[in-house]
Amino acid sequence: MHRFFVVAVLGAALSLPTTAHAATDQVLGGWFGNWHPPEIVEEKMQAGSGVLTDSAVFSWSFAGTENPVCAMTQKSVCLDPGKIATADLRRALASMAGTTVWASHIDLNYRRARELAAVLKNRRQRNELINVLVDRTVRVGADGLDLDWENFAFNDGSSTWASTRKPLNKTVRRLANKLHEQDKLLSVTVPVGSSPLTSSGSPKLGGGYSVFDWKQLAAKADRLNLMAYDYSFSSPGPIGPHYWAKRAVTAAKRAVGAENAKKVIIGVPLYGKSWPTPGRGGQAVVGKCPSGWRPNSIKPTFSVTALQAPELAKEKGAKISYSAKSGESTFRYTEKVPGSYSKRVGAAGQQRTVRKAKQCAVSRTVWFGNRRTVMKRARLARRAGIGGVFAWNLAATDEALFDRYRNKWGSAAPPQ
Repeated sequence: MHRFFVVAVLGAALSLPTTAHAATDQVLGGWFGNWHPPEIVEEKMQAGSGVLTDSAVFSWSFAGTENPVCAMTQKSVCLDPGKIATADLRRALASMAGTTVWASHIDLNYRRARELAAVLKNRRQRNELINVLVDRTVRVGADGLDLDWENFAFNDGSSTWASTRKPLNKTVRRLANKLHEQDKLLSVTVPVGSSPLTSSGSPKLGGGYSVFDWKQLAAKADRLNLMAYDYSFSSPGPIGPHYWAKRAVTAAKRAVGAENAKKVIIGVPLYGKSWPTPGRGGQAVVGKCPSGWRPNSIKPTFSVTALQAPELAKEKGAKISYSAKSGESTFRYTEKVPGSYSKRVGAAGQQRTVRKAKQCAVSRTVWFGNRRTVMKRARLARRAGIGGVFAWNLAATDEALFDRYRNKWGSAAPPQ
């Protein structure tokens, strides 16, 4: 999923966020990456005023045992161990005042696979990490701490899940208790497996990633954020299809129980991907092109935001269509790429095979979530009786989303 930025002082009238906010009927929130510039954050927060209930920002990263809570900047430069950009963080969080503000601690560096798990399994290191996280959450004035620890699921390997699960549960229990003593909140952000339910309809442990025991985590944390996106990754398809999100919500509700259902927050993608459309030579060819033609290289899959995708479609002259089943939009476009094909040349009896260079048109497929995706998922959250929705990422929102949400459900209750 999902890096921290430095925000300029916004003026004397802007105060720091309050401590724990009263729960509103439904959460509408999301993350900012640390790389998003200050003006983007301010613009989105102003547009969502009265509608956005929550906002989070990538604040710290796990950078090994010597620097487990590494302060992030707009350029993702970690500071020296023991140092924290407290003033910068406070100013950044202040720009999100009016919402419940979360400071996220992330573990997204695949080169550090299994390192955080080792820390949690060491009692002394685990307690030191907990104390630092609580101290820094308090010092920067955030309302809560969000744990976005993804290496457990994606890079540590499934063989480690059983041994990591217990110390992770211990960490969350102790961390939640210590944060609550300071009137701070705790959220845990977790991935969802492609099949979160068994064939009989019972929830799989951790929705398929059994390192995360949703029941145990939700019992102590204030939020359980389900990352219901990146369903399609290596080949074209919806980013977080609605039918999959519904199964994830069902699995989470059955796992955590009715008493904790409102803690469940369903994620929603405000981004998409452009894939090479599978076909001849690894990519589908459009129109006339010599038989046996192959591209010299295939442009890899790349990401686009919910705002960039329509611009790309317009640039390429493509028509966007909406899939009600997936709750997302899609389009195809073509582009010319250099390649070559084999051709026989020369007089009869003296022919030889040569490679001829030629550009041909190839197809790319885009799927992306947008404001319609958010609205559809928000309706799901309300009907299912869970807490609400959280988007990746808020920088890709447009004012039309907030207007539609406001017209449909009104404004959120103000923070207390």
